[in-house]
Amino acid sequence: MKVNKLIIWTILAVWMGISACEEDERGPLTNDGVPPSPVTEVGVTNLPGGAKITYTVPSDQDALLVQVTYKLDNGKVVTSKSSIFKNHVVVEGLREIKEQVVELVTVDRSNNHSEPVNVTILPETAPIDKLYSSFELDEDFGGVRLKYNNEDQVSAELLLYAEDDSGNLIYQQSTFISDDQKTHQTFRGFPPLSKKFGVAAIDRWDNSTDIMEAVKTPLEEVLLNIENFRDVFLTGDESDAFGWSKSNLWNGSIDGSGFHTAQGQPGTVVPPYSEGYHIFTLDLGVLAKLSRFKFWQRQGSWVFTHGNPKHFDVWGIDVLPEDNGASLEGWTKMIENGEVVKPSGGPLGTNSAEDVAQAASGEEFEFPIEAPAVRYIRFVNLESWSTGKFMHFMEINFWGQIEE
Repeated sequence: MKVNKLIIWTILAVWMGISACEEDERGPLTNDGVPPSPVTEVGVTNLPGGAKITYTVPSDQDALLVQVTYKLDNGKVVTSKSSIFKNHVVVEGLREIKEQVVELVTVDRSNNHSEPVNVTILPETAPIDKLYSSFELDEDFGGVRLKYNNEDQVSAELLLYAEDDSGNLIYQQSTFISDDQKTHQTFRGFPPLSKKFGVAAIDRWDNSTDIMEAVKTPLEEVLLNIENFRDVFLTGDESDAFGWSKSNLWNGSIDGSGFHTAQGQPGTVVPPYSEGYHIFTLDLGVLAKLSRFKFWQRQGSWVFTHGNPKHFDVWGIDVLPEDNGASLEGWTKMIENGEVVKPSGGPLGTNSAEDVAQAASGEEFEFPIEAPAVRYIRFVNLESWSTGKFMHFMEINFWGQIEE
């Protein structure tokens, strides 16, 4: 038996050695040493920070892809590839507006390269510079608001700097953008004291802008005391259900019971709405110019599903009207069609770690800086994640500047 085992292990060792050698020698499926033909009929459409280069691909049967090689302004050499089934390749990440020569080659399945075709491009203003030119810095609650236009949807990091005691601009915080869904970013965490701020941007090719400087005085922002909140029930408001009462929204906990309205109830039509929705009203206990609010979904397996709000409106007013809420006349719509966005975009009932983390940290929404001071809030649930009108969630907080 020992001899047989020795023979078996010897055979296995030899076989593994042969396999390893074969693995080391693997390469292209074919290796004919014949370079493919180059692309022809090249055309150029100059773009912000680069160009789109079109061409006619060669008819070689083993042609695999077309690649363009160029040098960024920082000296880094970049190669961009495009399938042979496409007729174009894109050059990106360039900064200087000057004529530049890039090199196109065809690559076949044997990794043979064609003779290069040199193409001259003239990049337009880089997206990072267009983004920077749109910067406006304004005062905001607890900090400053950076307004911008990211129509080119450049992926960039926005960096905030603030003046230290010695008058030097020091990096403080940053955020990332990659689309044109937002037109501003608020940087918070600063007292209402006048100081110099700076903002800059850097893209994924490490192109960085100058720092735009401005002296601003952040507006005072405080977290409203939930102990001052009071339940108000107006005409058109929806009653609670299952023992989950509205006052649970300001008990300081996202565990246990929250607020829940009844499933199957159509809601009451409250003008200017033409159909019924589930609505609730809240007395903040103070008159305040609100900056933002946050609410927490029902946690656990309910995250991004069932009665957690998905689309909603928020209205505010300083003094309750005489009609006791039978309409929203006199109220200010402070948030229109607010939307809770699921980070993963996954289907109902399937949540990523990022989804769960966001739900645990709360869903935050800003109020327009020009909105009036209010004391009473009406929350109109337009649609829950179940597509129904009923709602449930756990806690709600408000921030702003108290005026009384």
